[in-house]
Amino acid sequence: MKKLLAAALALALLLGAGCANKETNTASSSKTETLKNTETEQENPLTASGVLNFVYSSGAGGWSTQLSLQSDGSFTGRYEDTDLGDMGEENPNGTVYVCDFSGSFSQPGKVDDHFWTMELEYLSTQKEPGEVTYEEGSKYVSAEPNGLERAQEVWLYLPGAETKDLPEEFLSWATSAFSGDVPEQLPFYGLYSVNDQSGFVGFPVEETA
Repeated sequence: MKKLLAAALALALLLGAGCANKETNTASSSKTETLKNTETEQENPLTASGVLNFVYSSGAGGWSTQLSLQSDGSFTGRYEDTDLGDMGEENPNGTVYVCDFSGSFSQPGKVDDHFWTMELEYLSTQKEPGEVTYEEGSKYVSAEPNGLERAQEVWLYLPGAETKDLPEEFLSWATSAFSGDVPEQLPFYGLYSVNDQSGFVGFPVEETA
């Protein structure tokens, strides 16, 4: 009888230990998953920067592409170019080429602390290129999203990036945003569409305001 009781007690202890180990493993797995998610958020520079407003422009002429980038990689934007010399009876105020667009980039992949890469997941324009409308003496022609027409891989630069390491094509577009000579480190955010060789200059929304 004593042997039977001892065996039953040993079995109960084993079962209890197994349940405890299972609960411990489950808790450990949950904790690991939470840490991974936190690390992913911390490794995404857009999470820390908040909304970024980017501009692609030569600094001269009447054209620019504005792009507002959200922390989840989604964006909206508008390209506009005014040609006052292209006028007629219906458009005495000239012609405006315009494109309202939206899209999304993939989560940034880290190359180094100041250089990240993204892929364009989708890009949609409000109107098909070439559509013409007239409004208040101006002719409006829908266009492509200038600077992103051929976008696939896009590079994101953070403030502090060494300018000597940046593509000349990016710097040629960003020069107008520098006050004086090109500094050793980038003082703002940069967005570079590799295929378009276009450079966008960006600032957090609060700084833009």
